[in-house]
Amino acid sequence: MADNLPLVRLSAINPFLLELRRRGADAESLLRSFGLPLSIPASNEIFVSSTAIYDFVERSAELVDDQYMGFTIGRTLDLLNWEPIALSAERAETVSGLLIGLIVHASEHTSATQFYLNTVGDRTTFGFERAQEPSVVPGQNDAFYVGIMSRILIHATGSHWDSSKVLFRVADPECVPKALKSCNVAKGDWSGAQIKFPALWLLQRFRKSSFRAAVERSTRSSAPGTLIDAIRVVLKPHIHEYDLTVDRAARICGFNRRRLASELRKQDTTLSKEIANLRAQKAEQDLIDTNRPVADIAKAVGFSDPTVFSRAFKNWTGQSPQEYRRNNKD
Repeated sequence: MADNLPLVRLSAINPFLLELRRRGADAESLLRSFGLPLSIPASNEIFVSSTAIYDFVERSAELVDDQYMGFTIGRTLDLLNWEPIALSAERAETVSGLLIGLIVHASEHTSATQFYLNTVGDRTTFGFERAQEPSVVPGQNDAFYVGIMSRILIHATGSHWDSSKVLFRVADPECVPKALKSCNVAKGDWSGAQIKFPALWLLQRFRKSSFRAAVERSTRSSAPGTLIDAIRVVLKPHIHEYDLTVDRAARICGFNRRRLASELRKQDTTLSKEIANLRAQKAEQDLIDTNRPVADIAKAVGFSDPTVFSRAFKNWTGQSPQEYRRNNKD
């Protein structure tokens, strides 16, 4: 029994809301039936009880008659836009570091679930426990998290991944597609989901750029669901341009600069930060995945002067481009 009311950010249902809208389902009526705000995407500032979230997710799958909805959304979610993953991937040096970072940062976003990482002998269990048991079988909820957790592990372990050595435990195995049954899917209880795998995988070196590239390749290619997603998609083809000022970026996005700045402040970011993040991601990826000279990479991310680029890159990562390449490249 929880000591207090387990809460979840309302924005946790956004992947399901946007999928319902994509399929032409009546998401607003479903929100109304649970007494939830009708705005889509849902607010990141509002917290609601975990039972409302669990019930909404299960009803979403019923509404579109898709028993694999939760898993599909979890397997195609843009993980790098989920702060716990983004922060963990930025700092991790090993697979275990990535998962431990996720556990720490995820606890800052909800009081309804607690992630854990346990190792016994040569097997490790990564999963979560709910603070309060759902009122309905959390089949879609578990499948959603299995989709996320399996994707994190697949991309983090790279060539070491072997589905035959993995076991998933969920409330309802029928919500996991048969194509994944090679991983072994067992029935668990309603308290949470977990994934078991060889403990040796934890020791594998974590390669941030490769992980990011793999996540981006496997993220569903669909229209962005949030303002920040849309801005990143629109600006990404322009990061090589030297004159990509804030004013010009706002015009590219089709916004008045002041209005866009106001909207981004609500999301704790700025247009300058988003441009810098896009440039940093591209530079990091090119330094690891290619042998291009630093001067060429500088030009590819909008810097005509390699020295200025090197200073900016060290400000982003704490390392010079040469150090970053040497420390991260195979």
